[in-house]
Amino acid sequence: MSRTVGMMTTALGAYMTFKMWAEFQDALGTVFGGAWAVIIATLTFLIYQSNKNDVAYETSMGEINGSPSLTKKAMEAENPQPLAFIAGAYLLILVIFELLLGLV
Repeated sequence: MSRTVGMMTTALGAYMTFKMWAEFQDALGTVFGGAWAVIIATLTFLIYQSNKNDVAYETSMGEINGSPSLTKKAMEAENPQPLAFIAGAYLLILVIFELLLGLV
């Protein structure tokens, strides 16, 4: 169940990221022109990704331990995630996001 929720969250995050970068590049295109928009968006993305990777590396160094987390599995078994509610919430986010982009 948690794998399904994780995959839905990943898909929602990827969708929102792609839409955000498309809107960012369109906005830059109206101000600087198409070629400069691609250059600025690419540099911004590279800087963002580099900083994100640095933070992820630093936090992963503090979490290294050899034993698997049995308490997390036990907690998930006792409290199953409401998959239908989460899917509905994500669908609502997508619909609202598309409506807002359509109005702009």
